[in-house]
Amino acid sequence: MKAYKRTENGVTSIVSKGEGLAEINHAMMEGKRQVEMMSSISRTDYAIEYKDGRSVRLLLVDAPAEEPAETDSEGRRIVAVKGKRYVVSAITPARPRTEGASSWVPEAYVTYWSGGPLGLPSGPTRFARGSAKPGTVARAIWDAVNA
Repeated sequence: MKAYKRTENGVTSIVSKGEGLAEINHAMMEGKRQVEMMSSISRTDYAIEYKDGRSVRLLLVDAPAEEPAETDSEGRRIVAVKGKRYVVSAITPARPRTEGASSWVPEAYVTYWSGGPLGLPSGPTRFARGSAKPGTVARAIWDAVNA
């Protein structure tokens, strides 16, 4: 699988092939007013200089292989957050409130436990949501699960 290595003013990141091609197409066709110079160095290498001073280089590369997620003995995912390992359940999706329903889930969440010895869950069950306060363990777990 291919992806683009995108370097903007010395900061490099990997973007999908679709995102890279969209930026190239925008610079060539629709965004001419914002682009100072657009050059195709080769079939897989592009340089874009924007009028606002940004300099972007896009190079088509092989996408990095994703490492399999670490799991416990029951197949639950283990994430490392803030120097500690946590066992995390699958995401429970939000369910809208419906007439006559006895319960509803206002937003998606995951449950997590501290990773005890042998990677088994231990300690109290806690919940992580997207609305958790930034900087907390719950928010860091939510961000790690959705990365």
